[in-house]
Amino acid sequence: MGKKTDIRIEDKIATIKIINPDNLNPLDKETAKELLESLESIEENNDVRCVIITGSGRAFSAGGDIKLFKSSIENGTSGKVMDDLLKNLYKIALILRLYPKPVIASVNGWAVGAGMNLALSCDFIIASEKARFRQSFAKLGLIPGFAGTILLSRQLTWQQATQMSFFGDTYSAEEMDKLGLINEIVPGEQLEEVSLQWARRLANGPTLAYARTKKLFFEALSIPLKEHLENERQMQIKSAETEDYKRGVFALIDKKEPEFIGK
Repeated sequence: MGKKTDIRIEDKIATIKIINPDNLNPLDKETAKELLESLESIEENNDVRCVIITGSGRAFSAGGDIKLFKSSIENGTSGKVMDDLLKNLYKIALILRLYPKPVIASVNGWAVGAGMNLALSCDFIIASEKARFRQSFAKLGLIPGFAGTILLSRQLTWQQATQMSFFGDTYSAEEMDKLGLINEIVPGEQLEEVSLQWARRLANGPTLAYARTKKLFFEALSIPLKEHLENERQMQIKSAETEDYKRGVFALIDKKEPEFIGK
C-alpha cells in the first residue's frame, strides 16, 4: 500500500498534498494518520513558517471512504470502524485550530463531508473556480462530523448551517464566497501560485503573533469575557517582549518593511 500524502518544504512553506486521486483523496484511516504525522513533524520546525494543504486530481478530498463504510455495515463493525477512523481525524481538527503556523487550504476540486470540514478547519481557503463543496453527512444518516457542528454553527447563521447540513446540497466556490467562507477564488491553473503568494506573505509575517492570535480566538469561543480579556492583556505584554515587536516598531519608525523572524 503506497503513501496517501506527500509533504514538500521549500522557502519556509510546507505543502502537504493528499495523493490518492483515483479515489478522490478520501480521508481514510491511513490518510488521516499520515496527515497528522506530517503536521506534528513540522509543528516545532522553525524552518517552516506556513503550511498549505491541498489535494491531487479532481478533488481536495471527497471525505469518507464509502466502500469501507459499506463493508463495515455488512460485517457488523460499523461502530468500531468509525471509532478507529475518527481518532486521528479529530486530533487533526483540534491541532489545526491551535496550530502555531498559519494553514492554508488550497482547494483544487471537490471538498465533500470531512474533506470540506478539513478545509474549514484551516485558517484560510483559496479555492479554484472549479471547487465544489458539500456537507454530505445527512445523506448517510450522519451528523456533520470532523468538527462540522462547531465549524458551521460558528461561521454561519443558524439557518444557513441547518440548510447546508440537512440537505447536503453542492455549493460552488462563488456560493461559498457569498457565505464568507472563502478568502479568494482563482482560475484552476493559478491556484498553486496564488496559494504560494498567500503563504509567502504569511511566512514572512510575525508568525508567533499569529499563533497567539489563533490561541486567543480559540479560547474566546468558550471562556467568560472577563477571563478572556485578562488572558489577552497578558498575551500582549508577552508579545511586547519579542524580537518581532522590536523589529516592527523600529521598521515603522524608519518607514521600512519589517523583517520578522517569528520570535
